[in-house]
Amino acid sequence: MEKEFPFWGGTTLLMDDRFFKLTTDTVLLSAFAKVKRGEKGIDLGAGTGALGLLVMLRNEGVTVDGVEITEGAAKLAQKNYEICGCARRGEIFCGDYTKTEFSQKYDFCVTNPPYFAPKDGLHSKTEEIDTARRGELKDVFSAAARCLKKNGKLFMCIKAERLFATLSELEKAGFCAKRIRFVHNNLSSQASIVLIEATQGKGEPKAEKPLILRDENGYTKEYCEIYGTW
Repeated sequence: MEKEFPFWGGTTLLMDDRFFKLTTDTVLLSAFAKVKRGEKGIDLGAGTGALGLLVMLRNEGVTVDGVEITEGAAKLAQKNYEICGCARRGEIFCGDYTKTEFSQKYDFCVTNPPYFAPKDGLHSKTEEIDTARRGELKDVFSAAARCLKKNGKLFMCIKAERLFATLSELEKAGFCAKRIRFVHNNLSSQASIVLIEATQGKGEPKAEKPLILRDENGYTKEYCEIYGTW
């Protein structure tokens, strides 16, 4: 069943228990993505549209299309674009991005790729969520390579333990990591996720200052600033 939740800038977002829900990872990734006014992006595996919407709401003059394999989630994503006033700034396509023939090239791609390989991890409560959480990284990067312009940017968020596998698959697909930022729940914990910006070609990544979510006083100032006007 669809339910309304508070969203960026006083807007609302519709979510449904059948589909993958908005997570902190998505919010952090939307803030990590450095995009410019006038650029057009695409969200691979758009779910219910939260990532693309956050990128647009944070960046005036940016447009983001989305590709989502699950029909119900794609319809909900389009509805969320309309609710948030972004229907004219992007379109949601229902389809499998591993097989999509993109009709145009994009300046950037954002994706919260499957956190688990097809046979790894615990199964989710619905088939739709399982579809969102499982998949091959090489398929994501192959799709990104097909849809990006030359020098286009790929922004993603991955589990920290998949970093080396991710870097390897990026290289095979013709990408290199440009920026890497580790995210820690607190000062003493190991990194839980990694934010990555990649571009096509070769190069050495720049490791940015780690993002710490909590300190002795609660949520950190930077974490609160990322959530902004929620």
